[in-house]
Amino acid sequence: MKNILKFLLLPALSISLFIYVYFNDITPKLGLDLQGGISLILTAEEGTDSELIEQAVNIMRSRIAAFGDVQEPEISISGENSVLVQLPGITDQEKAIEAVGTTGLLTFRPVLDSSLSIGYSPALEIIENPDDPENPTINAPEGVDDLTGLTINDDPTKVSYLLSLSGGYPVIYELGPAVLTGNDISDALAVYPQNEWIVQLVFKDDSADKFTELTKQLASLTGEQRKLAIVLDSQVISAPGIALDVNPNVGITGGTAAISMGNADQGQSANNLAVVLRYGALPVSFERSSIQKVSASLGENTLKLGLEAGLVGLIIVSLFLILYYRLNGLIAILGLSSFGMLFYSAISLLGKYQGFTLTLAGIAGVIVSIGLAADSYIVTFEKFKDELKIGRSFQYASEKAVTEAWKTILTADFVSLTASVILYILAIGPIRGFALTLGIATVFDLVFTRIFTKNAVPLFTKLSNNSRSFFPIKKEALTNV
Repeated sequence: MKNILKFLLLPALSISLFIYVYFNDITPKLGLDLQGGISLILTAEEGTDSELIEQAVNIMRSRIAAFGDVQEPEISISGENSVLVQLPGITDQEKAIEAVGTTGLLTFRPVLDSSLSIGYSPALEIIENPDDPENPTINAPEGVDDLTGLTINDDPTKVSYLLSLSGGYPVIYELGPAVLTGNDISDALAVYPQNEWIVQLVFKDDSADKFTELTKQLASLTGEQRKLAIVLDSQVISAPGIALDVNPNVGITGGTAAISMGNADQGQSANNLAVVLRYGALPVSFERSSIQKVSASLGENTLKLGLEAGLVGLIIVSLFLILYYRLNGLIAILGLSSFGMLFYSAISLLGKYQGFTLTLAGIAGVIVSIGLAADSYIVTFEKFKDELKIGRSFQYASEKAVTEAWKTILTADFVSLTASVILYILAIGPIRGFALTLGIATVFDLVFTRIFTKNAVPLFTKLSNNSRSFFPIKKEALTNV
């Protein structure tokens, strides 16, 4: 009775967990290649320090993690100066690309002047030509485009002419050198207090005084020069004026500031900006070398083909086991079925509670695990047959076989488990998914061999003492049956 309970333990557990995940609609989380998403390559300039690229990758990971709807993103260094970004299942692809690739260089710069029209930038000196009024002479300072009047390569330490589109129309600002940067910010949060989204900034303790001094200076000025431009990656995102009630002798205290982002439709933009500012600027600029969007339909087709391949493999293995091992084959099929249900349930639960994402490489690991589990049964059954051939009784041979087979299976699975752990630690991307699925399968194989197979084989030998019920070998080949 005790052996029967041990024999039924794992099948009962497997069925119970499968029923739980099925009726609770818990399914595996799918990766980019299975559910669609976006893949892009960001490239830095040749000769960029590898440490800077590594820092940029860590910041990108923090930014994407803050989105919350990206399942198992993969952001890794590819080659010497490129970064591979894979974002499966993301709902707002453009915002994610912007959050990842935006340098995030934030500066606070005093406004010197502004113009409401491109072509009439404060940078341009327009000299009327009496002889040809329609073609005046336009003089532009060095580093300023003579058509747009915008600074070509912005240097925050110098006077710049930058564009703002935050109000729905173009404004060109003449800005002084940066007084504060994003490095002076300790935190940033998007809030919606009164019919308007704002990004609240909290300055570091040693920067709060600098902000206070800056606002004291601006509060003593008038007109456009009373404004403070907030510049992100060479674009003015906001240029709020200092309130008239701010005392020039006191300034704005408390070490906080706010960036106005507009109405309710700007919630996502405000949150994205807060994420970029919270985790800091990228130490290096990247260009988007390639952007590839993987459709969900393509992913579903890939998943379907992968599952079909696994099902076909399982059917072929099952047929072989039945034809060659007879009653023992039934043990293997019951064990493999229970193994499959337990494995599926584990992957589903890991996806829900640990964020594990199943990729095509992971499915390959699943298919390999079928062979791994089947091989353990074959080792046991062959040991059983060898014991019968040397004259062991059915009962003794079955018990001896599972004991001897366990030693072989333990050694083989230990090698497989070790390889899986090493791959998971050292590898990146889909290889980790393969390593994890294979590692889980290896652990399950050891459990099933030790508990299920060890009890199932001796129990089934009690159903028949005919060797042909278990093996396609002639009775004459057995010494004592």
